[in-house]
Amino acid sequence: MDFDFFSGDLSLDFINTLAPGAEPGTLQDSLNTYRDLMDWGVQAGILSPSERARRLHLDKDEPQAARSLFRQAIQLRDSLYNLVQALQEGHSPAGDDLRKFNLFLSEAQAHVELCMTSDGYHLQPSKDPQAKAMLWPIVRAASRLLTSPDARLIRRCAAEACLGFFVDRSKNHSRRWCDMKVCGNRAKARQYYAQQKLSR
Repeated sequence: MDFDFFSGDLSLDFINTLAPGAEPGTLQDSLNTYRDLMDWGVQAGILSPSERARRLHLDKDEPQAARSLFRQAIQLRDSLYNLVQALQEGHSPAGDDLRKFNLFLSEAQAHVELCMTSDGYHLQPSKDPQAKAMLWPIVRAASRLLTSPDARLIRRCAAEACLGFFVDRSKNHSRRWCDMKVCGNRAKARQYYAQQKLSR
């Protein structure tokens, strides 16, 4: 399966694996299996193809561990979705969502280390064999976004069939669509046909 990466932030791309369903008020999930999660990880640049292959063995060798990781990934995504939606709607998030995210955050932050490069000291993720380590880049990206000025630039696509989150870094902060070539063109086409119908 090919996933969409239009948001401008890894954590929002992860949230956007949930999309509006066919029925109003429902959501369609593109992460339905552990394999889907691994495929998303590769396309997001979190995992290499060889890491994906190695991790897929976990599903065969340790199915309970694979199920646990998948469950945690969905919990993380659901909490993030609720946190971002609360920010969009201008109200405080549910305490449970903050608590769950902070548990992920404390674990992710416990696995960074100071290293020296030619540019000086930097913090970088420590190499960790734990399966859940693939979730930590998402957690760190979310913590950076939600505590930065860009948090005020989070928008939702204006297309009812999409509603994906993105960071509006356009010059005038007037971006309406997740992708102009997809949702923007569809909206323009609908508007054009509606005008043609009225003129007839």
